Amino acid sequence: MPDLNDIQLSTEDILKKQFRTKVKGIDPDEVDAFLDKVIADYDTFEQIIEDLYGQIGDLQGKLITDQQKEKTLENQQSRRTVPTDTVRTYTPSSQTSTFNSFVDNDSEQETENSTNMAIIQRISALERKVYNLERRVYGLQK
Repeated sequence: MPDLNDIQLSTEDILKKQFRTKVKGIDPDEVDAFLDKVIADYDTFEQIIEDLYGQIGDLQGKLITDQQKEKTLENQQSRRTVPTDTVRTYTPSSQTSTFNSFVDNDSEQETENSTNMAIIQRISALERKVYNLERRVYGLQK
């Protein structure tokens, strides 16, 4: 792979180049030799650029696969942390007092508190999912 050490001419060399003059003007052999060096440098630059674009493509491919792996790991972890067994459905307090009039007030209050807690947990999990989705859609997430 060529590198910048293979470059023969700098921009200053090209700018300050003076050609010898002959009877009819500038020596065409000297100009041709100089232009051959310029062409060789341009070929080197093109090869370096192609190599760098190839490296960029490889790194972008690795980045995409790493991001996909990270997303699958996050999904697996989020599935483990969301408790599905403790979610209870909401029943209005008017129905519980009508149908369960024989239940004492302490257990009724405890059931209502646990139901409210389950609702809050579900809302919180939903907000996390929506917020992460927005961050992915708008490109805010790494």
